[in-house]
Amino acid sequence: MRTTIKVSARSAVLLLIALGLCSSLFAETASLEKAKEEAKLTFYAAMNAADAVRVQTSFEKKFPQIKVDLVRAGAPATLQRILTEYRGGKVFADVVLGFGYIHYELTRQKLLAKFDSSERKAYGPQFKDNEGYWTNVIPIVHTIAYNTRLVAVAELPVRYTDLLLPKWKDKAGMNGNNIMFLAVIMNFYGKEKGMDFLQKLAAQNPQVRGGGTQLTMLLAAGEFPMAFSINENNIENFKQRGGPIDWVRLADPLYGETVPVGIMAGAPHPNAARLFVDYALSKEGQELFRDLGKIPARGDVIPRINIDRDKIRMIPPEEEAKTVYYGKLFDELFVNVK
Repeated sequence: MRTTIKVSARSAVLLLIALGLCSSLFAETASLEKAKEEAKLTFYAAMNAADAVRVQTSFEKKFPQIKVDLVRAGAPATLQRILTEYRGGKVFADVVLGFGYIHYELTRQKLLAKFDSSERKAYGPQFKDNEGYWTNVIPIVHTIAYNTRLVAVAELPVRYTDLLLPKWKDKAGMNGNNIMFLAVIMNFYGKEKGMDFLQKLAAQNPQVRGGGTQLTMLLAAGEFPMAFSINENNIENFKQRGGPIDWVRLADPLYGETVPVGIMAGAPHPNAARLFVDYALSKEGQELFRDLGKIPARGDVIPRINIDRDKIRMIPPEEEAKTVYYGKLFDELFVNVK
């Protein structure tokens, strides 16, 4: 005797969804179990030391079975270390987080693994590559800042060309470490007009100081009324501590540098690495970066500052990679001036 079971179309769909959810849950559980078996990962971080430690300890608190070995250095040193290790036939890093030119070069040399994390769906197209090698964790926005005690709102520059006004000659501070400001100008105006603008800006004799933190401190102290090529997070950190400074929401586009996260090809602990990337891109992970004073790249995590992330133009990673070119040009225009 044969028994016939009739299944409606709706029931079939519900059954498929249930099976899919069970399969997804099983895959996630299996991945977590494999990560626990690996029990560790090595995290190369080209970021502020205190922030890197917060990310490390937050992940370890959520996943206490996995020990994170943190290796922190500046972006150039991090990239050089990875390339040196690779030339020696070694891969020590599992996860790499740092400025976009690191991931651009690693992708170009086929040293990153693809990982299309399910969390990537919450990120706009300007914050991730198409192939799944990296996803931007936080955009670092370049801006113009000012001392609120020395500059009236009506006097603020609102476009890049306002930096060329006579009133700013010899009076503006400039970040000596932020050579990507030149990439911003070249991208915005084009190469010929961009070079013309930079030459005119150099004639304004901006006061070059080394590093965003130092420049922000000097700006707050009143050494100069306005500064440019400075990152908004430097300003926000001092502003929250009561410093008399703020930054301009330009009429021209705001530009940002990517700070992506990616997994090394041949990572010693690939499952733990995927778990770490999922955490960094998750809502919880992005709220952590927001608490650290950063702009979260994830769409459903609202920044604490007034900024429209959809209007941020990200500097193309291939331009970020031209550090030698822009470094030399910066020195010629703003440092080695006779």
